[in-house]
Amino acid sequence: MGNGVNMRARLRGQKTRYHHGDLKRALMDAAMTLIDIRGREALTLRETARRAGVSEAAPYRHFANLDELLGAVALEGYEMLITDLESAGGAKSIRDAYLAFAGDFPGRYDLMFGPLHDKAAAAQRQEEVAHVAELTEEAGGLALLHGTASLALAGLGAAAV
Repeated sequence: MGNGVNMRARLRGQKTRYHHGDLKRALMDAAMTLIDIRGREALTLRETARRAGVSEAAPYRHFANLDELLGAVALEGYEMLITDLESAGGAKSIRDAYLAFAGDFPGRYDLMFGPLHDKAAAAQRQEEVAHVAELTEEAGGLALLHGTASLALAGLGAAAV
């Protein structure tokens, strides 16, 4: 199976098999898929391992516990969002990029801005949020965009996310 096929399978939420490669990446991909499809509450290390096609003990090679995995997924979400925002030019484009990210990845977005119990990830998140705030300033600021996205995701906002 080629890389493009694996990517499409992950996007559709299908189980993909880990083949002697980057175990951490396989676990992260599996966790992101589960969060995007079922939400943070459905994520367990056991289900992540199953979806990645590895043993139940395998996640512990890279993550001490579920909180550490959730923190890693949240931080990667910030990397993705920051990349999207840095690629955008102008207030409307920044706004659109922010709202598109929230709409495309609602489970991940919720995780990124929800409680993180992994202290290292929570500390790093402070820096990531500051960077996002800086990047969104031209489009009304993080508070405005976050509020708009959160209301839209709850079905209460006029903006289609």
